[in-house]
Amino acid sequence: MKIYRTPGLFVFCLGLSIAGAGAGCVVGDGAASFDAPPVSVRAAGTGSSTTGPATTGPAGDLLSTWLDAVQGVYGNGLSAAALTRNALITNVRANPVMVSVPLATESYADEGGEPELRFQLRHEPTREVMRYLVSCALEEGQSVSYTDTSTGEEYTFTGEIGICPQWAEGGIGPKCRQLLTACMLSRVNALGRHVTLSMRGQAFQEDRPELLTPASSVRVVAVTEDGDPIPSFARCTTETSGASRDCGWTPGHIGTCTPGSYVYIGVGAEPLGDCEADPSSAAGLPESDTVVRVCSGIRGCDSGSPDHLEPSEVRCSGRGEPALHFRCPVSGHFSVMNGPRTSGGGGAPGLGRVLGTALQKHKRFSVTSHVQPTPPPPPGAISVIEASFKPAEYPAPEARVFRWREGAFYGSFWGNSPLHHRLEEGMNEVTEDGEFHGAPGSGESVFRHAFACTGEYWTEHAAYAEARLCAGAGEDKDCVATSVGACGDAHSFTDCPPLDQCSVADGGRVEGDGDFQQCKGILGGTWRHPITVYLNHPSDVIRESPFARMVSGALYVNAPLCPSAEDAP
Repeated sequence: MKIYRTPGLFVFCLGLSIAGAGAGCVVGDGAASFDAPPVSVRAAGTGSSTTGPATTGPAGDLLSTWLDAVQGVYGNGLSAAALTRNALITNVRANPVMVSVPLATESYADEGGEPELRFQLRHEPTREVMRYLVSCALEEGQSVSYTDTSTGEEYTFTGEIGICPQWAEGGIGPKCRQLLTACMLSRVNALGRHVTLSMRGQAFQEDRPELLTPASSVRVVAVTEDGDPIPSFARCTTETSGASRDCGWTPGHIGTCTPGSYVYIGVGAEPLGDCEADPSSAAGLPESDTVVRVCSGIRGCDSGSPDHLEPSEVRCSGRGEPALHFRCPVSGHFSVMNGPRTSGGGGAPGLGRVLGTALQKHKRFSVTSHVQPTPPPPPGAISVIEASFKPAEYPAPEARVFRWREGAFYGSFWGNSPLHHRLEEGMNEVTEDGEFHGAPGSGESVFRHAFACTGEYWTEHAAYAEARLCAGAGEDKDCVATSVGACGDAHSFTDCPPLDQCSVADGGRVEGDGDFQQCKGILGGTWRHPITVYLNHPSDVIRESPFARMVSGALYVNAPLCPSAEDAP
């Protein structure tokens, strides 16, 4: 038996294996590297136990808050159509002014704002672009507001990632411009879906070393693919009890597991002991004050959702309350939600209720795993399940939740002749009466210095780039960046793209995070501030994913690497 302890839920994983291969659970919070398990403290009998950092009490809550705040996981939902035809970045007059003045309310005001920027936010797609721009540039607590004086409508754009918070005070230089271009390109989604992705790169490490660096845990996503809030995370307006309610829940963290293995979850501070497989074993045990819901994937879910994993209650030794037992989904990821057994009531939430929600969000979690004894295989046989099994992990580190390297984005929307030659003054501009004068399609990238390169597993690079980066069709098509080929290596599924567009496959700031650096554009030169995107699943960013085949959550590659220039005949 292996026992790992960290603040939170108890997760007990029973793997399906032969030759004594066991299931396990590994703590994510105390790991020193992306692949190393926690350091063993003691071993006895048939198992071992480990205790992670003592993140209990107020200091532990502060640590948990910090871990949530610095994760590099953000929403991708900026439409390619908006980015290619907006009244700011693709407006010849507004483009250079944007980066020379503060990213602040007064710069964009209809009355008193910069002449080139006034009235431009009356255009809804331009407001969408501004929302993502402020999210990338400014940090939490910073914002830009705009009032449309023709309608009286007020809009607020809030900071989130904080790549260049100093933009709120004045203009920005080339490094900020490149990082913000990469951030915006990373968050483009031609399908208009809300996709969660992991962004990795090297920003201003001297000031915020954790920025764009994989975190030790990932919070459950609380919105749907359409960007709508999941109802279960809303406050209950009336007093509602039980685990089947669809309000009053708190998002926990995301875990990983081997598809088909069995996972047990309990609430409380003491580790789980041996757990019964028979649900009837829980008969007579009292109810817990905390209810837990488990969902397939990385998003939360409502009780009637197909992603809701229906658990059964079982008895675990040494515990007076039942634990939950579920089968690991095909996705290999599960999301944990928790809350008080009874939630809601009239009136505004008071201090007690707010404190209760905070305690639910940062409950103490412990993790335990059990080795399933099974007959050994015949002599000379190889256990496929044993070879492919990996212990469940909760909370799982960001690097394990987002494993599929999509590629890198880089360049600059601003600077020397940044826009396509077809764009002229008066195009993509909003007049004082609110009329938007759009530009004709360019048939290619509207940004002369914006680029994208692909990871190693895409099977059709051109098809991927078209679907990910472009909007429209034919002569009316516009793209947000030019695809230059593979960032590094590529597997030869069909044709081989140009290789090694980035000379560094893993930037040295954080070893093992797999961020591309030193990337090339089509006109020569090296772009030093790219952002590399990792996905939870290859089909997240485009509907028909031309990606290597996946089997039970694992990547199946049956094609050789493309030959490098040195290896080519």
